[in-house]
Amino acid sequence: MSSKRPIIAVVTALANGFAEKELLGGIISENKKSGYATVVFSNIYNIVQHDDDLLCERKIYDLVRSPDISGIILLCESFVEENIRRHIAAVLAGTDVPIIGIGTRLAEFDSLGYDLISTDDRADLALLTSHLIEEHGFTDIDLLTGMEQIESSRLRAEGYLTALEAHGIAPDKDKVFFGDFWFTSGEQLADRYISRELRLPQAVICANDMMAYGMLRRFSEAGVRVPEQVTVVSYEYSDIRIFYTPALTSFRRDRHSLGTAAAKRLQAVLEGRTPPEFVPPQGQFVFGGSCPCRADEAQSLSELRNAERRKNFTDLSLFSTMEHKLTLCRDMDEFIQIIRGHQWMIQDKKNIYLCLYSDWNEADSDRSEIMRSVSILSGDKPFEMDHLDLRAFFERDHDAAVCYLNPLFSGQKLFGYMALLYASASSYEDVYRHWLKSVSIGLEFLRLKNDIRYLISCQNVSEYRDTLTGMNNKKGLRRAFQAVLVHDNRKLCFVTLRIDLFPKQLNDDEIRRKTDALLGVSKTIARFCGNHDISGYMGDDTFVCIIQSHAEPEVIADLLTAVLLQEKNYIGYAGTSSFACCAIPCGELSFDELTEQSSELIKAEHRRLTALRRNKNYADMLAVRDRIYSATEATFEHDSDNIYTDRIDFFRRNYKSCFGVPFHQDCINARIAKAKYYLATTSLGISDISEKCGYVDYKYFQRQFAASTGLPALRYRNLIKS
Repeated sequence: MSSKRPIIAVVTALANGFAEKELLGGIISENKKSGYATVVFSNIYNIVQHDDDLLCERKIYDLVRSPDISGIILLCESFVEENIRRHIAAVLAGTDVPIIGIGTRLAEFDSLGYDLISTDDRADLALLTSHLIEEHGFTDIDLLTGMEQIESSRLRAEGYLTALEAHGIAPDKDKVFFGDFWFTSGEQLADRYISRELRLPQAVICANDMMAYGMLRRFSEAGVRVPEQVTVVSYEYSDIRIFYTPALTSFRRDRHSLGTAAAKRLQAVLEGRTPPEFVPPQGQFVFGGSCPCRADEAQSLSELRNAERRKNFTDLSLFSTMEHKLTLCRDMDEFIQIIRGHQWMIQDKKNIYLCLYSDWNEADSDRSEIMRSVSILSGDKPFEMDHLDLRAFFERDHDAAVCYLNPLFSGQKLFGYMALLYASASSYEDVYRHWLKSVSIGLEFLRLKNDIRYLISCQNVSEYRDTLTGMNNKKGLRRAFQAVLVHDNRKLCFVTLRIDLFPKQLNDDEIRRKTDALLGVSKTIARFCGNHDISGYMGDDTFVCIIQSHAEPEVIADLLTAVLLQEKNYIGYAGTSSFACCAIPCGELSFDELTEQSSELIKAEHRRLTALRRNKNYADMLAVRDRIYSATEATFEHDSDNIYTDRIDFFRRNYKSCFGVPFHQDCINARIAKAKYYLATTSLGISDISEKCGYVDYKYFQRQFAASTGLPALRYRNLIKS
């Protein structure tokens, strides 16, 4: 199956509820049959209550802005809480793709201008009411519906009243009671019957099964016999009726067909066709023991077996030590091995991807747009992807029908998301939701442990010095800055360098490598500044130099970049496109003002580099670039055609997309950067430098250097050392 299939997104508060599964079954099956892929966005916690502690998990819905999404299907009724509905409406308003809604009309979604389809609640309730009249001869029937302000509540009441009138029974609006579609409504109405505040009718229709379950529970506790003393039936069948006595007779909406119809309508819009006429699918009765009809024993047995299977699997998962092991693991490799060892808890899956933002373990960082993802099942190497690149999953699993995306987070920190793929129209069980919670808890433990280990290795015990690097800390830099302002009248330039913009997962080995890289950078900075300038380490991978020079700030920042590119420990650890450097004339600005301005410039450069990294071939191109800049002599340029003989145009196009410069020009840039390093840090002659940079013709080097910098090499050296 082609990985270029159009993608339809389903937005729901819950993906594994009974109603949602039936709708998703229709949507996914129809999409797969018609050559579409499906992604489903859902949270994992309580969908009923508005909880500020869970605001972070709603960020999963921001992924609907992915350019890979062609259209959206919104499961309206799954969003029970009004504040959450307003949030979802605001997110969807920021998209420009067609939206189909399924379910009742809700005021918070009206501004979307979407196409809404649903079953015919009025007609279905009329059928349910008519069954009681025609089959059982009842004329005294009460109705318990939902909230009065909800359209579906009113439609169901209208269907009930219409059926009474059609059978010559005078409708009595006093026999219509409004509830909240939850157990409590059924319990409260039952209590009024039991206390004889209300006369017990022949039958009560509940407009959904949850209210009916509450009523059955209360009648059973009070000794009211159903159906001998009163018949209870409901609308919106669900398969948990086996937990209540007697088994409930209910009307089952045809949600599968409704999901199919929504998918067909959206596909027609996307393909420029007129959507098919929508005819609300009619449901069917599921008979139990709560009305005088004969119960469907085969249906009840099927429900019992399914409940037994779910309970057995849930019980089995209780013996899992996954959460315990995750809180004890030491690094990300061990973390992945643990969840890989517990993937048996998710049934029938095709694949599972752990997708974490590249800065997931940094407490105060702005959220990166680059994700590091890894298959939990395959054991393949992790790969980088843009956070909105939803097609990446279907490119790796071509025959996947659906991808469920759920958030991984702790408090207000979003770590990323889990991507669960199925080959068919399947959905997950509650065990998977608990599995996700365990993964999130484990990630938070791992993040805190890595923070502690890294902070210990970098802990400051001196008032003005950073212990790890031996350089000025922030307080020392501030003091030195004040001193140099008083005693020096030359131009001062405030140079900021931020390294490791795209951090790796910090296990023990990576902490050691990062520490070595950081020490290598600190030595490079010290060499760059010499004895006359000021340098320091501000923490958070940020270095500052206060340079006394007549050179322009841009020249100084460019030179520091060139010098850092020769630092093998750092480049070997983080690569050539992993840092940002800027320089600002000090002028009359204070230390804090210079720090703030520099921070904004660094953030802007970070965003630019992040955008370039979205190219799917970035990792391969970066490996090439790192080889160019780390070569002893910049001769790799001549090897490129041998490596990419069959894809040279593809290679050159992607290289420029990743780094904003043509490949051969970057080869020249690598040589010139090396030359700047030698000019700044050694007393080598121009001829020797030319040779070290891979130039056979000394005069050609002079011309190319001058073309690149605007200055002859010797004058450049004099300028930067002035």
